[in-house]
Amino acid sequence: MVGRMKTMKKIIIIFVLVILLITGCSTKGKPNVIVGEKPIVYVSFYPLYFLAEEIGRDNIDLKMVIPNGVDSHDYEPSMKQLKAIEEADVFIYNGAGFENWAEKLVGTIVEEDKTLKASDYVELIEINGTFDPHIWLNPENMNRIGEKIRDIFISLDEDNKNEYEKNFNELSNRLKILDKEFKDGLKDKKKDTILVSHSAFAYMADRYDFQQVSVAGINPEQEPSPRTIANIIEMTEEENFEYIFLETLANPKTVDIIAEETNLKTLLLNPLEGLTEEEQNNGEDYISIMEKNLINLKKALVE
Repeated sequence: MVGRMKTMKKIIIIFVLVILLITGCSTKGKPNVIVGEKPIVYVSFYPLYFLAEEIGRDNIDLKMVIPNGVDSHDYEPSMKQLKAIEEADVFIYNGAGFENWAEKLVGTIVEEDKTLKASDYVELIEINGTFDPHIWLNPENMNRIGEKIRDIFISLDEDNKNEYEKNFNELSNRLKILDKEFKDGLKDKKKDTILVSHSAFAYMADRYDFQQVSVAGINPEQEPSPRTIANIIEMTEEENFEYIFLETLANPKTVDIIAEETNLKTLLLNPLEGLTEEEQNNGEDYISIMEKNLINLKKALVE
């Protein structure tokens, strides 16, 4: 029954895409932004929202498709959201297979020259034949993507060029400081491998010279086989792991099994796909959460 409902939902979304494509054809060629109005910017999920908000601030009308507190991997936008994205001056998304629904929009209801695909501007890492989409967990990548967002905001709203440049420069400095904090904090590692709930941290590991061993695959819903679980348990005992890293929005049930079987302590390593309600209430952002990630990484790798 659940499978049938998912199939019906996909059929309805495809139907809406076709309707929007037909009705949207008449809007092609119109100017991006009406003079005196803020550019309408849609981003797919939180890390891109953070960049766009820091760079655009009060000069843009910013919306996010995937709500905070929701697992981003399998999210499907509503019909209302699809229609709203069509009206955006620019649509910014991650790519690399992270938002399958976004790929279907580009060139149909959203003109390609009104989109920014973040993964086009970084070097992708391939895991078992699949590109890892978690590019935002490397601050250097965030800096590169932020630069492209600055450029597209200037192209839409040249009157505020100086503000966009100023805001980006301030953000860039914060990201460079964060990057240095990670490099300095992890340079004296006693261990070089962490055990994580799902394979989200390849870009972080590559940047700061450590390895990840994951319970689940790139998608946290990909539960491992019993053989994989047994191998991980055996490895944790041989390698004397002390910790296993959990996440905020999604954790495979097998993590609890492994932690219980091996007496591992648990730590949080936040993949930053969205903010929890508590994080929002506490005024947390990408930078502050990454700093907390560093504190926990130091416990597992340095102390």
